[in-house]
Amino acid sequence: MKLEIREGAVEDLKEMDRQVQKQVRDEIEGLRDNPLGEYTSLLNKQGLEIFRLKLKNSELDHRVFFDLNGDKVVILGVEHRDNAYTQESIEKIKSRK
Repeated sequence: MKLEIREGAVEDLKEMDRQVQKQVRDEIEGLRDNPLGEYTSLLNKQGLEIFRLKLKNSELDHRVFFDLNGDKVVILGVEHRDNAYTQESIEKIKSRK
């Protein structure tokens, strides 16, 4: 599948330190081959229906929010778990759809 990363998601990544950025980007690249893998689920929260990829290891506890559009995976945002489900974050992701 093709991968489209929205500008807002790029900005989210820029706020992270470089090592975390690299790990998150590697996981995003993996969505090309398997967007509906083991750690992906459909999120329906506050009127937003979107896919969520959970990233969790010793250094990561992030969520990648994306949509599927034909043959494209559209990355809408990346948030640390602590901030991922706040009203502000949900509104931000909605605005990028």
